[in-house]
Amino acid sequence: MSKERLIRSLNEDLAAEWGTIARCMVQANEVRYIAGDELRHTFLQEVEDRLEHITYLTDVIIDLGGKPTTLAESFETKDNVPAMLEQDLSLELEQVERYRQHARLAAELGQTELEMRLEAIAGNEAKHADALRRLLKEQMPSRLHQEC
Repeated sequence: MSKERLIRSLNEDLAAEWGTIARCMVQANEVRYIAGDELRHTFLQEVEDRLEHITYLTDVIIDLGGKPTTLAESFETKDNVPAMLEQDLSLELEQVERYRQHARLAAELGQTELEMRLEAIAGNEAKHADALRRLLKEQMPSRLHQEC
């Protein structure tokens, strides 16, 4: 395992975070017309959380001697709220696994603080996934399950 591989892995995480910000901003503006400001606020809150992750990942990549990516991971736009939430849930679960894998890479290099922080971010992503499951299962009014 090399430091360069770890930097590439962290840049994957960083690109995913940039992509999540872009996706949440698009979704926040689209749901405003469908579901109102409450769900919009949920998406905008996610952006704030992601900025914290981006700040940390950028610092670590630079500290390791790498160059942080500014490119966002691409995503497919969805045209209704349930599809947006299902996509978000799927991507959150992927990010949980990716962060856990990258935490193991950090451990292999003896980067204990990084390992612990990546595990914490994975936990944060899992928390977001749980919130999305609740939105999909319990809190979405039936009118939102129709195609918009």
